[in-house]
Amino acid sequence: MSHESSKIIDAQNRLTEVKYLVEVLFMAAADIGNKRQQSAIQYVCDIADERIATINALLATACKQP
Repeated sequence: MSHESSKIIDAQNRLTEVKYLVEVLFMAAADIGNKRQQSAIQYVCDIADERIATINALLATACKQP
């Protein structure tokens, strides 16, 4: 495995950690009594999840390139 591939895998692993943190925030938001605030936080979490998935896909593509 090349040094660059190793860096990409490390980045993917860190993104997975961030994804788990976003999931925790999403679940914690469910305990907020104000539905408007709860929805706003969960909406931001959804956007973060989408961005993480996009970055992971880009990294996976970069890892497969020769």
